[in-house]
Amino acid sequence: MYRDIKIQLVEKEIVSNQQQEIKEALDKDYRYMVGIAIADGTCSDRAVIETAKVKGVEFLPEGFEAVNITASIAVQPNRRFFTLFNAVEVSGDDLVILFRDLGFTNNYTLKIQVLLTNNPQEVKNGFNS
Repeated sequence: MYRDIKIQLVEKEIVSNQQQEIKEALDKDYRYMVGIAIADGTCSDRAVIETAKVKGVEFLPEGFEAVNITASIAVQPNRRFFTLFNAVEVSGDDLVILFRDLGFTNNYTLKIQVLLTNNPQEVKNGFNS
């Protein structure tokens, strides 16, 4: 169906109540990021994405509540991603997220999925239908 998409998994061990920097080079074969999701719902409802940037430019507002982009396996695959209204040009650039979870006392592995493509309009049309 979609020949030109990739879901890149970014994983980070989260330490309770500490700011964590998540930094990952995005696949250089893809030019745009069009969606993002926290994959498994492990984080608490008090988790916050303090900043989320590519090339130093924020693509989510400061203090964005992680619950807004958290999806479980009960959600249809084409509905799991928080769609970015404007595709973010990436081409191998680093994704940098500052993350904090105030609601957990134990450490856990955070799994973030990033939706990459070379044809953002095709993906948006397909995922919004």
